[in-house]
Amino acid sequence: MERVRSEHLKFYILKLLLKGRYTGYGLMKAIEEETGFWRPSTGSLYPLLSRMREEGLIAEVEGPEGKRWEITPKGRELYTKATEAKRKLFQDMRESMLVFAKAFGRTDLELLADRLGRLQEQRDDLGGIAILFLELHDALWSLPPLSEGAKREAATILKRARDELRALAERLRR
Repeated sequence: MERVRSEHLKFYILKLLLKGRYTGYGLMKAIEEETGFWRPSTGSLYPLLSRMREEGLIAEVEGPEGKRWEITPKGRELYTKATEAKRKLFQDMRESMLVFAKAFGRTDLELLADRLGRLQEQRDDLGGIAILFLELHDALWSLPPLSEGAKREAATILKRARDELRALAERLRR
């Protein structure tokens, strides 16, 4: 898992530096603020910054506000062409979830791991509507314990949405 986080961190740093210059501490804070839970340790961040500088992906520059890190053209190119790394990270996440699901008998997570495999293909055409799927999931999980009647009602709502999407897919294929 540590290797996975290290790869995540490398690309997270590049993503942040695409937006502007950061101190090492600023990178840690930005990652923590964006994720809401993950704050890389100094023991993982600073050695990685040094390796990335040696690889020519980032540079340390002196400015009016002190030393900051910035992305280099090589770093921009790596981030842009990171398709294989993204594929590998997705695969690692999927496999980790699958192992967890098998170990703890969570068939629901096995299904989610299968779906995660499909998410490797980015669907730009879905734009902002894909988030509705996650919101639908959140709405379902926010329901209090369901009576049999409420369970049937929720199933009817979900089946109607499923059937309408299948009908749309059929119309679009014609």
